[in-house]
Amino acid sequence: MANLGMKLAPLLLALCMISTIADAQWDPSTQDATSTTTAPTPPPAPPGQMVSETPMPETQQPEKVKAFKPASFAWSLGIGVPIVLDVPRDVVRPGANIFFFGGADFGFFIVGGDLGLQWTPLDLNSLPGVSGRRPLTRIYFSAPDIRFQIPNLNVVLPYISAAFDMNFWNFAETGVACGYWYCSTVSVYRFTPGFTGKAGVAFDVKESGVHIDVAFQYSFTGKGNFFEESGWWLAPVIGVLVRQ
Repeated sequence: MANLGMKLAPLLLALCMISTIADAQWDPSTQDATSTTTAPTPPPAPPGQMVSETPMPETQQPEKVKAFKPASFAWSLGIGVPIVLDVPRDVVRPGANIFFFGGADFGFFIVGGDLGLQWTPLDLNSLPGVSGRRPLTRIYFSAPDIRFQIPNLNVVLPYISAAFDMNFWNFAETGVACGYWYCSTVSVYRFTPGFTGKAGVAFDVKESGVHIDVAFQYSFTGKGNFFEESGWWLAPVIGVLVRQ
């Protein structure tokens, strides 16, 4: 038995060593830790190249006032008091002038035309052999009427204008016009060319586009088919101007 024990002792020692080596191979504490490869963190960008997560709002540029704008429509209705120059005051009285103006408004200027009717009372009682009072009547169309203005002021709209006038005058002259069935008496109007210049200021009413228009105009008429000499008159004017 002793001999058998001595023979088995090396075998048992070998088995113990094999078991110890196997345990060492499978022991987690003896294994190298598994490392997880992580990408390196990039260095921060230079200050001039840093990207903000919040987008910056766009800078709004102030709107520029344009001297020229798409055309809109402007019109006015007014009344004036024509005072004829170089005439006897006891015969030629101050009269009345009613007119309509309309045109294309481009901001700093308006191109349009006028249509009007004017009366100038003539007192004939002071003339020898004549009595009564009769009106000198003028129907006119002005085109082109060009108005230059300063539109970007807060309350006022100063302007000047110039127009070519086509005047048709009548003073107690009548004629007979016949139709198919009958004839009638009509007033006869005779043509003269003319010119009108105007300077004024329009006052805006609560920034509504409606203006109170106050102006002063100077008009000239040539001889034409009615007058033997040229004539001039002045007229203060007041009206309403609408810019749309």
